[in-house]
Amino acid sequence: MRTNVLSILMLIGALVSFASCSKEDYKNAPETPVTKVADYLYEYTAEGYGTEAPALLYTDNAEINVFGCSAVRNGNFYGRNLDFNINEICEFVVKTKATTERKHASIGVANTCFLNITNDMVEAGLSEKLLKYIPWMTLDGINDAGLVCNINVVNTADLKKKHDHTKEGAPQIMAMQLIRALLDNCGSVGEAKAFINSRDIRPIPTSWDGHIMIADPNETVIVEFTGEKDNEVKYVESEKPIMTNFYNHLYTIPGRFPQHACGIERYRILEKDYATGSTMEGMWELLKKVCYTQTYDTSVEPFWCSEYYDTLKIPDFDKHPQSYWVKDKVLAEEKPQKEVKAYEEYVKTGKYNPEDGLWFTSHNSTYDIANKILWVTIREKYGKHYVFKLK
Repeated sequence: MRTNVLSILMLIGALVSFASCSKEDYKNAPETPVTKVADYLYEYTAEGYGTEAPALLYTDNAEINVFGCSAVRNGNFYGRNLDFNINEICEFVVKTKATTERKHASIGVANTCFLNITNDMVEAGLSEKLLKYIPWMTLDGINDAGLVCNINVVNTADLKKKHDHTKEGAPQIMAMQLIRALLDNCGSVGEAKAFINSRDIRPIPTSWDGHIMIADPNETVIVEFTGEKDNEVKYVESEKPIMTNFYNHLYTIPGRFPQHACGIERYRILEKDYATGSTMEGMWELLKKVCYTQTYDTSVEPFWCSEYYDTLKIPDFDKHPQSYWVKDKVLAEEKPQKEVKAYEEYVKTGKYNPEDGLWFTSHNSTYDIANKILWVTIREKYGKHYVFKLK
């Protein structure tokens, strides 16, 4: 799941072109209507961002960085972790209002992975163009009808084909922009399905694809774009709605995961301790159990082998995956050894070297569906969560 350093450096250069943002976008920019909550976290009430994502945000001309993620819904409570490489990127709690253009008000969290917006950029003032982009990078949120949703990436290797369209000729939207569109337009899971079925859903511009969990007060569904049978969209339901980074519709036999099941360990923790998430505090604690830096903690049992499967070249893995994903085999490889040591240094000093390729949980969002309350924990700082309410 995690990209190497060269890919990240190339990506940063590509992203600047991708969003067509230059230094001029920050020079003499208007006063930014955002409030600083904490380092790397801002609150932004968005207006005038349009009803369709800017074309540059779903172009095929650049590849965004892959992100990880875990998500779970239990009764009135819904939580997600957004996992990403350790970096200086800011996140925004985005609030919107219902207007003649959009049916619902909402609140959610946008990760600026397209634009690499930093604290310094925000404090210098963001252009109107960037402010209009930010709402379309909302990766989880809830609206005034109690519809809550988020997107995770999913490995396409088990399908042998990445989806490219879902309904050619229909209005297009990229999978990552679906979160904003659903929050603005849909009041239930049923309405969300109808919206998705009426659009041509394009894949996120990466070698991975995306899948989406959608919930309302009464129903939960996981949406997956398969590339099978004329790009069929699958809607997956389960008694314990949990989503990490493999296709849930392939997980049909308990205990038998798809072959390229990144996030196996996270899924099993969420499944085993699912009952913990039956309160707001409990859901927050449950997601804390799968914060991403445990990937580098050798005391965690079982060791999170599946987070390394796409970066190690272990012979015959495709033929015999289960026999290779054991702690000793993975930790014998150079990459895990390097990352474990780098993480130990990060814990001691609080500093990181981008070349080490370490990841963390960039933000955690926990939602109280009935009361439209959002808790946000930023950058694994679990001593503090910030509380927001959709009014």
